[in-house]
Amino acid sequence: MEQLNPFANPGRTKLALVSQGVALPAGLQDASHWVAQANATESVIDIRLPSGHFATVPVAQPYSERSSIQLTQQDVSGSAELRWGDERLDIQVLPAPRFYRSKTRSGARMGSFSSLHENLLMLHPFMGCGFFARQGAACQYCQYDSMLNEDEPPMRDPLELVEVVRAALTEREIDTVYLYNGYSPGDDVGLSRLVPVIALLRRHLGHRQIALETVAPKDVAVIDALYAAGLDIFVCNLEVHDADRFAEVCPGKESAGGQAAIWKALDHARNVFRSGAVVSHLIVGLDDVESTKKGIDTLIAHGVVPLLQPFRPLPGTPLEHQAGPSLGHMEELFLHLYAAISEAGFPTHRLRHMGRVLTPMESRVLDGREAMLSERWVSSSLGRRMDGWLDGLRRHLRASNGGGDEILLDRRPMHVLLAGEALPFAALIVISLLAFAAGSMDVPQGLSQNGWSSLVVFALCLVLWVTQLLPLAVTSLLGLALLPLLDVLPASQVFSLFGNPAVFFILGAFMLAAGAMQSGLSERMALLTIDRFGTSPRRLLLTMLLLPAVMACFMPEHAVAALFLPIAWEIVRSLGLKAGNRYAQSIFFALAWGAIIGGVITLLGGARGPLALALTEELTGQTFSFADWTLAAAPIALSVLLVSAIILTRITPMTGIDVSSARERISLRRLEIGDFDLKSKAMGMLLVVTMLAWIFAGHSSSLAGIALISVVVMFALRLVNWRAVEQHVNWGVVLMYGGAIAIGKALTVTGAGVWLAHVIFPESIAGLAMLAVLALITLMFTEGVSNAAAVAIVLPVAIPVAAAAQIDPITVALAVGIISGFAFMLPMGTPPNAMIFGTGFVRASQMLRYGSLLSLAAFSLFIITVSLWWPLLARVGV
Repeated sequence: MEQLNPFANPGRTKLALVSQGVALPAGLQDASHWVAQANATESVIDIRLPSGHFATVPVAQPYSERSSIQLTQQDVSGSAELRWGDERLDIQVLPAPRFYRSKTRSGARMGSFSSLHENLLMLHPFMGCGFFARQGAACQYCQYDSMLNEDEPPMRDPLELVEVVRAALTEREIDTVYLYNGYSPGDDVGLSRLVPVIALLRRHLGHRQIALETVAPKDVAVIDALYAAGLDIFVCNLEVHDADRFAEVCPGKESAGGQAAIWKALDHARNVFRSGAVVSHLIVGLDDVESTKKGIDTLIAHGVVPLLQPFRPLPGTPLEHQAGPSLGHMEELFLHLYAAISEAGFPTHRLRHMGRVLTPMESRVLDGREAMLSERWVSSSLGRRMDGWLDGLRRHLRASNGGGDEILLDRRPMHVLLAGEALPFAALIVISLLAFAAGSMDVPQGLSQNGWSSLVVFALCLVLWVTQLLPLAVTSLLGLALLPLLDVLPASQVFSLFGNPAVFFILGAFMLAAGAMQSGLSERMALLTIDRFGTSPRRLLLTMLLLPAVMACFMPEHAVAALFLPIAWEIVRSLGLKAGNRYAQSIFFALAWGAIIGGVITLLGGARGPLALALTEELTGQTFSFADWTLAAAPIALSVLLVSAIILTRITPMTGIDVSSARERISLRRLEIGDFDLKSKAMGMLLVVTMLAWIFAGHSSSLAGIALISVVVMFALRLVNWRAVEQHVNWGVVLMYGGAIAIGKALTVTGAGVWLAHVIFPESIAGLAMLAVLALITLMFTEGVSNAAAVAIVLPVAIPVAAAAQIDPITVALAVGIISGFAFMLPMGTPPNAMIFGTGFVRASQMLRYGSLLSLAAFSLFIITVSLWWPLLARVGV
């Protein structure tokens, strides 16, 4: 076969150089200044061709010494000449980076685990590959010569990698940092250890790309974590297309899942990374040309960019005597690659410096094509920065933490994600402009300027509370800021409302709940009750309903749900139930409904009760006690609890459920935490005494005092530490209280509340009909916003309405506060709903279907109780 002239065009020259290498001249001056390591084994020189193309050329290898291309050094500046027969080509040999000789914090030479070629920095985070620790498992072409080829290779200090990156950046601009991950045992092949490394590098690299070449993991979820940490390009090598040849030359990879695992990883990555950012190498020369072409076409069909790497017979490998590919075959395959990628329309600019041979963009020079304008733009400095910024934006929009170590990726199209991110901001601007326009309007008749301003602030906060464009607490802060700025109320009066006793009552309740959880009292009580009463599927289900209801009488409902959620998980797992199982759904419904319903019975179940108490006292000067609330709420809540039990037992099949395994897990957990110890008993006694004090002496003026004294006693007895309190106290509730109370006060002082009540409600509505309308409005609000936000929205208007209809404001406050607790239909209505929805066992349609039945029952039972029971109470009546 006629030999091709390697100097015919820059593409062919580069192909010949990187596949054959060059023979170095004898007596090369200052060889260490030019020759460096490309990886752990190969010596290379970097050269620049007259066309400007860059090439990393193997040297000092048996196959390179036999190369038909020789290098002749011209002078110490790097000017040199390549010779092929009578052909000559002037080139520039580039000096090896100076930082190679520098040392890291541990004394390791930086060049021993890194190499820099033009704008591509290669790093080896792991000190070896686990395949070399297994006899006959290493790839037969690989010569990853490490002193630490252990089954699970140790990883370098991540800060050493950062040191190398920073040192390399002082010498030249870096476009891509390329990491190698050798094999480690486990389903993630060691990739989990690289997640924090990539996150660390991302903080130092800005817009620059991070690429990772890895063995295929069986657990593809780790790919999501790598992307979220900051990885831009995922590389998993198919090596050869023919399955039998793959098994022959890559025995370790074959035993670790083979090509099936590689395809699984590539297909998963393709749905995670941007187009053109999932890559797989094919080794030219280990498979026949036609099979390699099929490999190229198959990868492209899967949305993966193929990169071609020439086989080089490295000494010491099983294939050291096999000949490398011919230049003609190399050129044929690269032209096929360029044509296939062009036809597919792949964006390959992200791989601009990644081809150790020719990148897909460079392959065009084999037939004399010039770079298109778009290719020049994306390869320019500004284009690279823009692309890096877009990658970061896409990652920000798509990746979120799902709790714990779980990474959730939003796979919707980019324009949808952008719209979702931009629309809330745009909505905020529109709402703000509308509020400004409303404030500039003429004041309606019968209302003062201050009253109109307070109504505008109330309307603005109402819209923001309902839409939740801002966190509830932040919206309240906005209201606090606007009231004095608009001269509605003096700043001293506005901010003094944070001293309302209800604020400190709920703070004390949160702190006592933290003590109950840290002391182990709440978990021990829960496990003991379930172990004792959950002896059958029906009894276990009812116990999971009733026990959270009881505990929510003593601590906030969201804390109760958080306590019981892992217990429900253990029950479902021990029973072997999967998503869609009706019994599993009912277990989660039971814990949420129990916590929600029980939280209504006392003022301790949530923020809505104390907020209703505070607003009533600030707006009317009247108040109600702990016992008043419980006497009014208990009949409604207990009746709704009975209805929920009936619904659960009717919709849940009990046959085929063996609860013995669940009870065994519960018993095992009881053995782990032990019986009630001195600390949990002391916490239980303190809570009992506190509850009795609230019941018999708990008017608004003393509720907060009792709570704070109990908190002091709890700390004095060392039952809790401050860190646990910080974790359980919802400081956002405190901020929301201040804003809601201040806005309600402004509506009352300026007369805006009375004016609004006359505008909204006709005078013909009074008595029970008025309470029913207010309850229905509150019930609608509480499904879309938090219970406390519903109270903050409705009660400042409801109290003036009640006054006009000659209804006791205490009755209205109790009605709004109690009915706001029954949010069953939507996940955002209350934390317990959101928690069970997040398990994946409860669908939104099911929550809406069964929750609407409970909400309807709650409203009906509320009307019945208000009509028949409340008139019998001394403090409450219609």
